[in-house]
Amino acid sequence: MISVLPCVTERTSSIANFYFGGFGNNYVDDGEVKRYREFDSFPGFEIDELAGRDFAKSVLELNLPPLRFEEVGSPGFFLGWARPAIFVGALAAKPADGSERRTVYDAGAQVDLTFTVLSRLNMTLSFGYAAGFEDGRKLDDEWMLSLKIL
Repeated sequence: MISVLPCVTERTSSIANFYFGGFGNNYVDDGEVKRYREFDSFPGFEIDELAGRDFAKSVLELNLPPLRFEEVGSPGFFLGWARPAIFVGALAAKPADGSERRTVYDAGAQVDLTFTVLSRLNMTLSFGYAAGFEDGRKLDDEWMLSLKIL
């Protein structure tokens, strides 16, 4: 018996798109802290809110010097440092349905707070905010809170 799987050849198919949106962090996570750098994230918009078959994306990021904590906590739980970052991005995407190219922008900030538990377990608490813009007006915004374990 031979079975043939359908092949997506239609340019208008929804699975022919790349999808963008959101910081990409989970509430409790073990992945990369700064996921807004990944190609499919675009903070300031909902997850997968933006779609396009062809796209160009650019992100400009400013990582500020970390604020170090010397005497905050106890040997079983102490803060290491806080690292703030500010970013802006632009995304131009042409949807697979043939509609007009859409250009959106975002601007946001993220602070990563590292701490150690039981003298050995390093963790990072991240929080951030981003706003999404199109044609000079704010369309959406997003808050993010994530705890990276180990």
